[in-house]
Amino acid sequence: MRTAALPPIVAAIVALAVSGIRRLSPILLESSLSLPSAEALSTYLVSAQFTAFLLVYGLLFGAALLAGLGNTDVSATLTALATGASATGSFLLGSAVVLWYLSPDRGPVVTAVFALGASLGVGIQFAVVAYAGVSLGERRSEGPSPIVP
Repeated sequence: MRTAALPPIVAAIVALAVSGIRRLSPILLESSLSLPSAEALSTYLVSAQFTAFLLVYGLLFGAALLAGLGNTDVSATLTALATGASATGSFLLGSAVVLWYLSPDRGPVVTAVFALGASLGVGIQFAVVAYAGVSLGERRSEGPSPIVP
């Protein structure tokens, strides 16, 4: 059994994007840009959350499904662990950068503690999505299952 390479790579990219999307409202409020109306701002934020949903449950799940369909010797557990670790590290890095931008006077230890909890949650979420995708791909590549009467 081996680990598929595609889901951890996709998870790292998606986690970086999600780390910014989840903190989009404080980024916009703290920036020097002029803010649009409240209706437009809420539309932007909801659209960003939907984009994050599509990235996680569309792109990441699709990559995991493809990995499970393409290879019969891919381990769903090892791929999920690698995906979770990749997403945790990438989200931690992205969150630390965003939190440092939002409040540079905060110490690095405090920033790391704030980012660590969310990063672990994202890593677990991405690991579950990858496990589900690879497992489904393995089941689909086995052929149709017999119907039990």
